Amino acid sequence: METEFAPTRRLGTIFQSALILVFAISGGYFFFLATQDPSGSGFLLNMVIALILMVPLPLLIYRLYALANALYILRRDGLMIRWGLRREDIPLHNIEWIRPAAELGFRLPLPWLRWPGGILGNRRVPELGKVEFMASDLSHMVLVATPEKVYAISPAELGPYMRVFRQINEMGSLSPLEAQSVYPTVLLRRVWEDRIARIMILSSLGIGVILLVAVSIAVPIIESITWVGTTDLAPAESLLLLPVLEGLIWLFNFVLGLFVYRRGDNLRIAAYLMWASAALTGILLLIGSLLLIF
Repeated sequence: METEFAPTRRLGTIFQSALILVFAISGGYFFFLATQDPSGSGFLLNMVIALILMVPLPLLIYRLYALANALYILRRDGLMIRWGLRREDIPLHNIEWIRPAAELGFRLPLPWLRWPGGILGNRRVPELGKVEFMASDLSHMVLVATPEKVYAISPAELGPYMRVFRQINEMGSLSPLEAQSVYPTVLLRRVWEDRIARIMILSSLGIGVILLVAVSIAVPIIESITWVGTTDLAPAESLLLLPVLEGLIWLFNFVLGLFVYRRGDNLRIAAYLMWASAALTGILLLIGSLLLIF
């Protein structure tokens, strides 16, 4: 017997998608202004604003992905929680009690960094101990207590979820589910232990650092540069576009490569290619910066 329950997704998907669009469009707009501004001070100001607006994008994109793939799976042998790269398997005999958060009788403290579709994180609650949240909204929140901690989840169909759990609890477990906790850091550790992946990621990162250092040394020395293929002069600060662009490409390829890598051995080559392409792009941008400087 296995029943899947999804968290409420509609509001969280709309809210997080809207935030991604707002930050991406706003950041892209100021990035465009930076490329068009002839003054060094104006370029730096627009570039800083663009970078600040783009910083939340990886977190928002990951949380949107996690929400779209989140599941709570009730089986006769236990509960399986799936939320992005976070996985938790709880044997049935480890579940001490389960009840809606609305029936607690006190206000449950929530994670500090939260929004619709992303109530995630840990809080220490005096009455409950450690509480880990993997939920999308408050109205459907259910607490699952184990000896180690309490898990806060939010199945969209709260009534059927409670009913199925009671049925499973009455039947008992035939073969207990193996307890398992998987965190995003586990994937990072696997990648780090892969020699090929480690070399490619560190190489591309190192090239980006070299590019940033070269540009940082050149900007105070030269007053202006001539864009390749034109006779127009631009402030030397415009060279900072190249390490910023390289950093964004590196981050995109790194994150996308992680998601491909975790799907198994057959797709590791695709992840290697993504990380290698980031290194190749960095080399090309480094050569381009040297051409502009000299």
